[in-house]
Amino acid sequence: MDDASRPDRLEQIHQQTIFVDIHAHPSGFCWPGVPRIGSDELNRYRSSLMDLVVCSLVGDATYSCVKRDESGQYPPGSGAAFRGRYRPKRGEPFALDLDRLSAILKTVEDGDAVLAESPAAVRAAKRDGKLALLPALEGADSLEGLIDNLHEFHRRGLRLLQLVHMRANEVGHVQTFPYSPGGLTPFGREVVRACNELGIVIDLAHANTETIMDTLALSSHPVICSHTGVQSLYNGQEQIGFDRFLTDEEIRAIAAKGGVIGIILVREWMPRLSDLMRHCNHIRRLVGIDHFGIGSDLLREVGSSSQPEYMAEFGDDANFRAIADGLLAEDYSVEEVGKVMGGNFFRVWEGVAGTHVAGEFP
Repeated sequence: MDDASRPDRLEQIHQQTIFVDIHAHPSGFCWPGVPRIGSDELNRYRSSLMDLVVCSLVGDATYSCVKRDESGQYPPGSGAAFRGRYRPKRGEPFALDLDRLSAILKTVEDGDAVLAESPAAVRAAKRDGKLALLPALEGADSLEGLIDNLHEFHRRGLRLLQLVHMRANEVGHVQTFPYSPGGLTPFGREVVRACNELGIVIDLAHANTETIMDTLALSSHPVICSHTGVQSLYNGQEQIGFDRFLTDEEIRAIAAKGGVIGIILVREWMPRLSDLMRHCNHIRRLVGIDHFGIGSDLLREVGSSSQPEYMAEFGDDANFRAIADGLLAEDYSVEEVGKVMGGNFFRVWEGVAGTHVAGEFP
């Protein structure tokens, strides 16, 4: 395709589709002391034509990342300042994530974004030219084994739950070190059933194979894996980080359920746009165009002197346009680019929420 025609094609695609970042932590809002998502971060998303951002709390933060100081407070930027393993008091994980959810709600209350309570709310926000924020929880640790806590998060706007993060919890097991065998726990099964009933999207990122397969067998709805990659592209390479990626068997199983795989943009795994295209092309060949999207894992930690690095073309400006341009350059059709840039995720969410409207974008 002629390079000069791509901006026009991208605008055309965006008019017909809701663009989504399936997994992010904008402004590091998930860490204590961040009052709201910053306007600069929101503007980056708007300038890249994004319509919906899945904003993820960190459910195991009190176990692995943040710790109270001597006065009993979480210091600003403590997500960056402390790295270790802690044993929080009962109620602390739930309380911290309720507090961090308030940072999303404060952004909405200030009039700078719209709460993505439903697919219909996002469609309306797009028509009004506003960015929508979907509250999500990365790791069910802060449920603390209580289904009532899930209901309370949902009441306050939670619409996506990632079952595990960096540690085995009351719900299931992780795919990375420290490795632990096993799939969904009895409480995990209760959580999956409750998510289905409440219309909460289930996210299998970081879950081990047993937890993935147990969830797929139990869930009555499609599920996603929000920020990952293709493990088979690195067969034979010794790097523990590729544990975060899905096997072809897992990709096929998620797709067979109607689900979506989000491809991560962190430079450690995705240095350049050409690497991202390898992952996209592999999944398209393996299971088809309807089963992948983009989960940037964007995180800018307040108070941190070092920030995660992202795919070169994505850069510090969160340039999602570069991804769409790359897909067009790979001869993906207008319809296919729209699906990858958000249509696939939005289709799953509409199905889970029971609100699909034929003929409306995406």
